[in-house]
Amino acid sequence: MSELRGLEAVSRKLESVGGKLVAISSDTVKEAKGVTTRQKLSYDILSDEKVNVIRALGLFFHESTMDKDTTIPAHYLIDRTGRVAWRWIARKTHDRPDPKDVIAIIEGLE
Repeated sequence: MSELRGLEAVSRKLESVGGKLVAISSDTVKEAKGVTTRQKLSYDILSDEKVNVIRALGLFFHESTMDKDTTIPAHYLIDRTGRVAWRWIARKTHDRPDPKDVIAIIEGLE
């Protein structure tokens, strides 16, 4: 969960240039709202409990060795025209980009 708090700086940077950070989770609406409240996040976590968006992005798979479904962490920067300006997709489920690197990429897009 610390990665969610780490995104606060990214959220502030996006807001300073007219953008918005939105997280998507396979959690239920209640669970997503609970995380937002407990972590005191300034951005929304949207629930994709049926993993429709997550599947469409190719970020859902069945882990056969553990016999469970899982999602792959990813970050996308969408520009004002709706074009994907940058994307980062984890190689492992615990990988995350450094928020400072994401901020540098945002600054490079300004």
